[in-house]
Amino acid sequence: PRALLARYGGDEFALLTTGPADRQSARALAERVRGVTAAPFQVQGHQVFTGASIGIVVVSDGQMQPDAIMRDVDTAMFRAKAQGGGYALFDRNMHDAARERLALETDLRFALERGELQAYYQPVWSLAQGRIVGVEALVRWQHPQRGLMVPGQFLGAAEDAGLLPTIDMLVLDQALAQWQRWQHEYGSSAPQSLSVNISDRLFASADFP
Repeated sequence: PRALLARYGGDEFALLTTGPADRQSARALAERVRGVTAAPFQVQGHQVFTGASIGIVVVSDGQMQPDAIMRDVDTAMFRAKAQGGGYALFDRNMHDAARERLALETDLRFALERGELQAYYQPVWSLAQGRIVGVEALVRWQHPQRGLMVPGQFLGAAEDAGLLPTIDMLVLDQALAQWQRWQHEYGSSAPQSLSVNISDRLFASADFP
């Protein structure tokens, strides 16, 4: 009775309180929503369980535009989703993090065009043979401003942007070409095996040989 509920699109819903709400009452409302969504319901004779990820924005000064509110609540909802569900209250750090993420995704798209992603190789050493018997290819990003970046710094953004399969194929091509060069240069002394990490999205693709 103290809120308006509307379907926003797809499986997203927006809930707007009809009166003033502070952070404490907003959290209490989110807990009520979680309780409602946690209850099982029937679909064609089957019992179905679901959950909700909830983003919260408390408008304190009344000056925010609706599109800005929806942008911020969307950011908070994705933070809640990344934490495994529940709810998250928007703060400025989330906004800054979202802008940083978007900038990283944009840079990454240009990085693919400029050839800034390179395969580095971790050796697999045989103690019995006393030599390198294999290598694992690991991607690195030589960012023009940030310097050399390791996968943990950008693969999350790559996954969000749908770029992981493209990066996988790029590293695979680089690694196979390098492995072939080693075979020609070192013959029987060259690494005997090559390992390349492949994302599940590419691995499941019918186009992936």
